[in-house]
Amino acid sequence: MPVVSERWHAFPHSKETLWPILSKTDWINRALGLPPVDYEIEPTGLGGTIVTARARVFGIRLAWQEHPFDWREYERYRVRRTFKGGPLAEGTMGMDFHEQEDGSCRVRVFSEWKPRNKLGHWLAKQLIVPKTEKDMAVLMDHVRDYLGGSVAEVMPNLPITPPKEAALAAALNALAERGHSAHLISLFQEFIQHAPDVEASRLRPLALARRWKHNPWRTLRLFLDATRVGLLELSWEVLCPNCRSSRHPLKKTLGDVAREMHCEVCQIDYDGRFDESVELKFTIHPSVRPVKMETYCLAGPGAKPHILTQLTVGPNERRSWDIPSFEATARLRSPQVKQFVNLKPEEAGNPYVTPVVVCKPEGFDVVTEATGGGDYTLRVINPNPYPVQLILERLEWDPDILTAARVTNWQDFRDLFAREVIAPNERITVGSQIVLFTDLRGSTAMYRDVGDAPAYVLVRKHFELIEQSVREAHGIVVKTIGDAVMAVFSDVTEALEAVHRMQRDVSKATANLGSTASKLTLKAGLHIGPCLAVNANDRLDYFGTTINLAARIVDSSQGGDMVISDDLYSRPEAAAFIDKLNLMPELKELQFRGFTAPQKVWRIALD
Repeated sequence: MPVVSERWHAFPHSKETLWPILSKTDWINRALGLPPVDYEIEPTGLGGTIVTARARVFGIRLAWQEHPFDWREYERYRVRRTFKGGPLAEGTMGMDFHEQEDGSCRVRVFSEWKPRNKLGHWLAKQLIVPKTEKDMAVLMDHVRDYLGGSVAEVMPNLPITPPKEAALAAALNALAERGHSAHLISLFQEFIQHAPDVEASRLRPLALARRWKHNPWRTLRLFLDATRVGLLELSWEVLCPNCRSSRHPLKKTLGDVAREMHCEVCQIDYDGRFDESVELKFTIHPSVRPVKMETYCLAGPGAKPHILTQLTVGPNERRSWDIPSFEATARLRSPQVKQFVNLKPEEAGNPYVTPVVVCKPEGFDVVTEATGGGDYTLRVINPNPYPVQLILERLEWDPDILTAARVTNWQDFRDLFAREVIAPNERITVGSQIVLFTDLRGSTAMYRDVGDAPAYVLVRKHFELIEQSVREAHGIVVKTIGDAVMAVFSDVTEALEAVHRMQRDVSKATANLGSTASKLTLKAGLHIGPCLAVNANDRLDYFGTTINLAARIVDSSQGGDMVISDDLYSRPEAAAFIDKLNLMPELKELQFRGFTAPQKVWRIALD
């Protein structure tokens, strides 16, 4: 007979507030005092994997198959574990979140244990359930206090390895000598001293900057300097585009990052992408605070915030699937289905028709029926003789991920870590890069009119002004070619503002030239698109069609302006920039050398 547990916990908070905390199953297992788990992952041959977990619980060595979690964001989650031998046969556990009319929430914590024998029944009833209920009540009370502001730690009993204070103090003093603010250093010190090991094992500077309400670039600069003084270590992780995690060892340098990777969890091969999946992460140096890298739960909902909902549909099963509402196009995929399909909000949120999804090995068949199934309900059909796991996920990546493209596009990073380049024979995809080419108009006449030495001084000054504008926009000057400059950026608005600033500064610098014939003007062309990052003489460089078109676009600039590609012009950030400055773009359709079709570009006068 199964042993069942059900306990309710009331919170004066919404389910949207509770979910990001109580969905962290890895953290919950640590807080409950459960042991770390070893996972073994094997492909099934039908798509997906079989996950075998092993741990010593209550002195008993247990092994079990970890079935995929089912969950719906903000609403519920559950997981089933099938034990391999031992006193227990199966366990199911999870939480439901029930929002009340006044905006508060009641959380149901439940479990069901199926014993294999009398010992298993006794263990479940007399030991596992009573201890779990007691410890979970303590955890829930603590979370309630945390949200009320009376305790600082999000969960109780999370292990905290103390730092070596002398080493920490020396490193913090070195950061102060490098000019970092006392307030930021204090926040950093507090984190290193008191953050739980689970948090301290992987540091994301952009996430901490948001928590600290501090400038993200200054926070990142602190992390980079902390690496230089031996307080932190940096490493690179190539994230799987599906699960957005990795079980590969972290890479110490970009040169160790391979272009082609394999995810044993999702059973897919994928390319490392500088703008999405190659992430810079930090860890506390073990000489300051040693932290163990252990796993307590492999794939709970808190570790996959990009997934809106996931569900396992049994063999030959038909069922309704109530999914969360979503505002942007979401992706439906399955390890057992080769092709994914995108769903638009208006397709899933139509109260008059219901999408019907048939899960075939080669792909999804999606039709609609006028069934009146209700908003955000799918009818799912699994015609296969095996289970199918369905995953509905956001396409957008977590903005707290510090991608390789973003950080290597920043001049400060290149200054501090000039040797961080990819391997000489690798070509890494960069899915979206803003590329700027500039050139000087009138430089030949200037050399003739004012002489080589004064002209050279002014050209060097123009390089300095461009580099300063690029640096302030968190971009990088890739190279100079004669009087021309190639730079790249990660942010559209910052790139446009950089060109506007450099046009102003170069114009001021040339205003005192006596001869009209020798007056310099700056030409600028911008384009956005995918390219390849390569190692060129131990420096990161970029190649591809996007680079070639940007280099051609600058030739159509008249000076004192910017010419942007139609791809860049269509971005909402570009429209906002143009509206803010009340600019008047002029559309042109030009034929560029090396391109078969004419290209639409927009000239924007900045004089």
